Amino acid sequence: MRALKTIAVSLFLMLGCSLSIFAQSRQVSGKVLDIDQLPLIGAAVMVAGTTNGAVTMDDGTFTLSVPGGDVTLEVSSLGYVTKLVKVSANQSNITVYLEEDNMTLDETVVIGYGVQKKVNLTGAVASVDAKELENRSAHSVSSMLQGTVPGLNITNSAGNPGSSGSLNIRGYTSINSASPLVLIDGAEGDINRVNPSDIASISVIKDAAAAAVYGARAAFGVILVTTKNGEESTNKATVRYSGRLGWEEPTTSTDYETSGYWSVYTHNKFRMASEGSNYVLYDDYDMKQLLARVNDKTEHPDRPWTVVRRIGNRDEWRYYGNYDYYHSLFNDQHPVQQHNISLSGGSKAMKYFVSGGYDRQTGIIKANPDVFQKYNLRSKLSFDVNKYMKFTNNTSFYSSAYNYIGVDNPENAIAYSAAHALPIFPMTNPDGSWLYLPGNILNGSYAVGNGRHIILSETKNKNSEKKTDFSNTSELVITPVKGLSITANFTYRFHQNRNTQRRTKFAYRRFPDAAEEYYDSGAGLDELTESLSTWNYYSANLFANYTTTFAKNHSLTVMAGTNYETQHRKNVGASGQYLLSEQLNDLDLVGTATDGTTVMKVSGGQTAYALLGFFGRINYDYKGRYLFEISGRYDGTSRFAKGHRWGIFPSGSLGWRISEEPFFKPAKNVVNNLKLRASYGTLGNQNVANYIAYRTVSIKDFDSYNFGEGSTSAKYSSLSAPNSSDLTWETSVHYNVGIDMGMFKDRLQLTTELYIRDTKNMLTDGIALPAIYGADSPKQNTADLRTKGYEVSLSWRDEFNLGGKPFGYRISGNISQYDSEITKYDNEQKTFAKDFYVGMKLGEIWGFVADDLFQSDEEATEYSSKVDLSYVNGKVPGKIWKGGDLKYIDIDGDGKISIGENSVYKPGDRKILGNQLARLQYGINIGFDYLGFDVSAFFQGTGNHYWYPDYRSFEFWGPFSQPMVTYLQKGLLDDCWDYNNTDAYFPRAVAYYAYNGSGQLRRVNTRYLQNLRYIRFKNISVGYTIPKQVTTKIGIEKVRVYFTGENIAYWSPLKKHSVYIDPEAASVSRDGSYNRFHYPWQKSFMFGIDITF
Repeated sequence: MRALKTIAVSLFLMLGCSLSIFAQSRQVSGKVLDIDQLPLIGAAVMVAGTTNGAVTMDDGTFTLSVPGGDVTLEVSSLGYVTKLVKVSANQSNITVYLEEDNMTLDETVVIGYGVQKKVNLTGAVASVDAKELENRSAHSVSSMLQGTVPGLNITNSAGNPGSSGSLNIRGYTSINSASPLVLIDGAEGDINRVNPSDIASISVIKDAAAAAVYGARAAFGVILVTTKNGEESTNKATVRYSGRLGWEEPTTSTDYETSGYWSVYTHNKFRMASEGSNYVLYDDYDMKQLLARVNDKTEHPDRPWTVVRRIGNRDEWRYYGNYDYYHSLFNDQHPVQQHNISLSGGSKAMKYFVSGGYDRQTGIIKANPDVFQKYNLRSKLSFDVNKYMKFTNNTSFYSSAYNYIGVDNPENAIAYSAAHALPIFPMTNPDGSWLYLPGNILNGSYAVGNGRHIILSETKNKNSEKKTDFSNTSELVITPVKGLSITANFTYRFHQNRNTQRRTKFAYRRFPDAAEEYYDSGAGLDELTESLSTWNYYSANLFANYTTTFAKNHSLTVMAGTNYETQHRKNVGASGQYLLSEQLNDLDLVGTATDGTTVMKVSGGQTAYALLGFFGRINYDYKGRYLFEISGRYDGTSRFAKGHRWGIFPSGSLGWRISEEPFFKPAKNVVNNLKLRASYGTLGNQNVANYIAYRTVSIKDFDSYNFGEGSTSAKYSSLSAPNSSDLTWETSVHYNVGIDMGMFKDRLQLTTELYIRDTKNMLTDGIALPAIYGADSPKQNTADLRTKGYEVSLSWRDEFNLGGKPFGYRISGNISQYDSEITKYDNEQKTFAKDFYVGMKLGEIWGFVADDLFQSDEEATEYSSKVDLSYVNGKVPGKIWKGGDLKYIDIDGDGKISIGENSVYKPGDRKILGNQLARLQYGINIGFDYLGFDVSAFFQGTGNHYWYPDYRSFEFWGPFSQPMVTYLQKGLLDDCWDYNNTDAYFPRAVAYYAYNGSGQLRRVNTRYLQNLRYIRFKNISVGYTIPKQVTTKIGIEKVRVYFTGENIAYWSPLKKHSVYIDPEAASVSRDGSYNRFHYPWQKSFMFGIDITF
């Protein structure tokens, strides 16, 4: 076909040449190349304004007769930006470089159950192609997408290997949060289980007009992932290999206090001020020993770090070390590697794409590293059954395993080791025994690092998290007549999570002359737990597309179909104690306790749902100028009771391509594309519990009672809260207007969106029941929410000759912001005792105004005599306020700091201080290509959003929380107020100011509210492509070597007060002691090579 097109163009140009008469003529020859300096075959080279021209040969060369004097040549090729080249009278040879057209009239975007020309889109759809992902070294697709699409918000919630981000489109659709619908090649899947190298494009569908054909599944937006297909090749397959090796390290500082003396001094100073006693029970002699070693980086023979000292009637070990506990347990740098290989090709009748991927991340644990490995396989085959039928089979397999030593999860070792392991303590005693309970040194029965250094160093507490995901889609497309296609497909997906957790006892010694003891409860309990969750998902689609053009100027596309899906989930769990082996993990090895009892537990459960929908869409355009679309879906779900299962969700949209109007023709040389569009539509939300419409009975175990039944716990039943009889869909109504503009032949592109989304009938607690009823309030459709926002994306792409060679450059950026406000909720008094109230902005933070510290005892005494500070005086020594304490402002002037009536109308001395949601987000991408080198840099960030540190956050508060911090901030006392340091940020050094329920740092206030705004150097990639004329000599089509880095650096106001907390990590909600310390966020540096055969 390409050869025929070349011949046709050649004949046409020859005819033009024969009709052209020139008084004088000359020959101009040259080459037409792309920006990678590869020849373009079949490019047209014409004298501007005439039909005189030539077509380039296989090597990109051409020869053309042109008039004498200066001439302008117009050079064009399909898929490339047309270029005008001035050729002077004395110039006879030229080289022309064409840049790829980043938006052609025929460019298509994947939408629901089809594709559509990008210029004809009337809904809010953003697309990402493979080139935007191929240089990224992130380990999940969600991390790669962060900041690339306006309105697509990615939140990373962990830093350990295998972690990935959660997706959100245009903020909160409902107070009952859920994730967008993710479809991989049309079937529901997990975007983070897709090999990034397999992706051809990603479409993010943001409004109801574009998402309506997905109905009840699309309330939170839709993300369509399309994987690569095989391409027709000549005589050979195309083999591509990509490999990367490198390392990761924390994005934040790990430089903690390692001086035993200063750690003990700091902790004792804090605790003495609060409790009147020390945390470390060292006397003056011990402190002198610590001071003598304060500058020792390693143990000196004359100053051993562990000595035996006679205390009372027995010998005790005394610890005077300067140990770097963090780096004894964890590595900063740890290796990573990624490998991908693919094989593609085929003929006109059959095409194939086969790929495999391997990703290995080694974590931070030092003695026995935690390791995450994942494997991806994909096989995509398509062949023509006959000229009317095409069959495709798409099979994918994902497998991952995260193996680590620890308790429960990888975060546990980090969070629990963050307490009681001061730098004075070694991990082992001089006799080689483990140090756990350090004699009589700590003020309380505290264990060094909660024994996590022992658990991490031994290999007995083995844990694994294994996941597999298999999916197969078979599809048949029938095209019986021109313009009509009928598609039928069926998908089966099987995925499974298998977790194993093992705990064992460990030995330790308290005193030099004491026998070893065993810790065999809690983290040392000898127990094996296994769990298995299995999902079976089935989906079938049948739909038809018909496209026609009539009366020359009218284009019509009609699509209609049906979808059915069902999913069944089953959970099985079992645990047993006192295993016969500490090295082998199998429930068949469960033994007996000392009293002869066998302790085992089993659990289980299963759920299922089904969804049936009928959908359709009609697209019409007149002359490609006036665009109209109407679509909708009629859905039924098993998740609601009979009579409330079905809903219809229509939408409509309009577009006007102003640039195609005759009156706009004078401006088209500047603005070549201008489109206005607007849409309206409704979507349902069926992302609720599978049996929310029914009261369920649960069987549970009593915690402590067995009523003489041996080791089997007694059972009891629990009845769920009553249900509303009319429980039904949440519905979201979307309004969207947008502008698409291309200028200077699409070198400059602009897209803007304004939207409003009203969510109606959200499920929330209904009318409170009388206490005698003994049940929680039933769920009812009683709340509404409005979200509104904007999105802007802007890009510029161009090239110019530098030293006779093309220099291509590009810059793009996007920004988006949203606000979500409750518009209906049963809380007339607007009390804070309920979660929401009308007028509430989701994420708003209420707190006290307290900007300053008292600068003297006299100021504190005078103020506290006038204002009652009892609401915030927890742990104030002697209840006497002094210089360095936090000054709370009596806003309402009632003479006391209080929460008033705890309502919006009477909030006491509180007001709205900020919002915790990252509602404003942006991304900036810049890059250039020159002489085979390519450089790209990507920045991603957020606007103002705030975080008040949890009272257990050792990373921020240090001993202000609890005076037992392992990883103590360096120089903390330099930032604490005292009479010689009145400009300090933190108050005077008093323990529990943040931890105590009424402590002055426990209450949310303006001074310690942290702004988490940040801009992150998200990615850099520097590569070099070896010239093709070199690689082809050894049978290789393309070789590119490169360096890439991810999460290179960040800038944030948070850094002013803490270099230990990444702003993304700060806002993650954690449970209990997990707030103390967390697995650090990681940055990566990798070197790679891409080879195409």
